[in-house]
Amino acid sequence: MNEELTVLQQPNKVDSGQALAYTLLFLTAFSWGLSTVLSKVCISALPPGHILMVRAAIATLILFLASPRKILKMGREDLKTGLLLGLIVFFAYYLGIASLKYTSASKAGFLMALNVLFVPAAEAVLKKRLPSKWVVTSVLISLVGLKFISGINGGSFNFGDLLAFFCAVAYSVYTICLDRFGRDKDDYVLSFIQVAVLAVAAFCGAFFLEGFHLGAVQANLLPLLVMGVFGTGAATLFQTKAQKTASPESVGIILLADPICTLVLAAVFLHETILFSGLIGGGLIVLSCIIAIVKKV
Repeated sequence: MNEELTVLQQPNKVDSGQALAYTLLFLTAFSWGLSTVLSKVCISALPPGHILMVRAAIATLILFLASPRKILKMGREDLKTGLLLGLIVFFAYYLGIASLKYTSASKAGFLMALNVLFVPAAEAVLKKRLPSKWVVTSVLISLVGLKFISGINGGSFNFGDLLAFFCAVAYSVYTICLDRFGRDKDDYVLSFIQVAVLAVAAFCGAFFLEGFHLGAVQANLLPLLVMGVFGTGAATLFQTKAQKTASPESVGIILLADPICTLVLAAVFLHETILFSGLIGGGLIVLSCIIAIVKKV
């Protein structure tokens, strides 16, 4: 009788775990959208390395205070995995923030969402198999979407858009590596190492390439604090935790809320003008990503 009750209770536990994972992923997407808008606000006064350095340093402190005992017991394998993931996500974040100096937050948000399409395509290459018809369909639709989205705010495709595109490529690599190497690692430990590496790498970039602008940091401390706590610390922890439960398909679909959140927040707080053709392009990019995910390409 007890065994039957255990079996009957298992689906509820799974559903509960999936619901938590989906909630964490949506919060991650919202945090990314908020961080994109806040980075756009700060980028006129602060170089990309400074924005990334401060928000990563804040995230490192927050994650350590959240679980100091676990973090102090980290092992060599944790360090190796965290170092790899931290360096990859540094390039992704740096490119994403740098793109905002040249393009709008709303356009960057949709371009960065292309990582959802790149992941299944990269998996097909790694597994040495020909792309399915759905991969080809998704790529073609996304290319048409890129053409439309190049004018989402009335401008043409520019250098910032290119940086946002490569940010999507870098984050695709990060997502694949996190799925392959991070499943057996503790959430807090791995998240802490990632953001700590991110902070150190950003500090080096700021020191050697940008010089220090402490006055500008103090003037923008509030948005940097919000980005550090939510857009970096919480978002990294939430995605690391959620990818152990949620399927890759559901992860991708829910994270598509990121460009939508960015679009809405940019229109409300930055007063960015959104053209109808740009909305069509953004919709096509989202459609291409959904096709790639649902068809499990």
